[in-house]
Amino acid sequence: SELNYFAPKNSDAKFASFNTAGMGDDFVKVSKMTVPAVVSIKNYSDRKSSRSDQDMFDLFFGNPFGNQQQQQQQPPKDMPKGMGSGVIISPDGYIISNNHVVAGATKLEVVLSNKKSYIANVVGTDPTTDIALLKIEEKGLPYSNFANSDNVEVGQWVLAIGNPLGLNSTVTAGIVSAKGRNIDLL
Repeated sequence: SELNYFAPKNSDAKFASFNTAGMGDDFVKVSKMTVPAVVSIKNYSDRKSSRSDQDMFDLFFGNPFGNQQQQQQQPPKDMPKGMGSGVIISPDGYIISNNHVVAGATKLEVVLSNKKSYIANVVGTDPTTDIALLKIEEKGLPYSNFANSDNVEVGQWVLAIGNPLGLNSTVTAGIVSAKGRNIDLL
């Protein structure tokens, strides 16, 4: 008898599928709704940065010019020492971000997706959970609502929108891979 490596045809089989064209349209709609509420945050500080871009280049790729050490140069005072992302959470200018984005700042500049710029005040921070709340003086801003994370299910698609390395309005997708993980915050 012949060996059959394939299961016999089953006309009653049900397959899980999704409409990839519709999903792409949903990503576009969500991005258009959400991007205006995502801001870029520039951290200006008097402290010297511990690593320069050249240090990071050398760390990953080595020094192509031998052992010659270049004189360490600090960025000019009007250049931000750090950058990150935030999300406007109310039309009157409250913004949530990460504590590490705003830590040590003498001035915080918030740039909206429409390129308008504001100076932000720190309302509060929590280094343990890496959360910061900022405020800019403006009204009628686009904002994003909080949702109940308990309603998220493993396997759902999620979008991450931000401004990594100063690249405005970057959108990427992922899938919820697990829930209920205990992250040691100490």
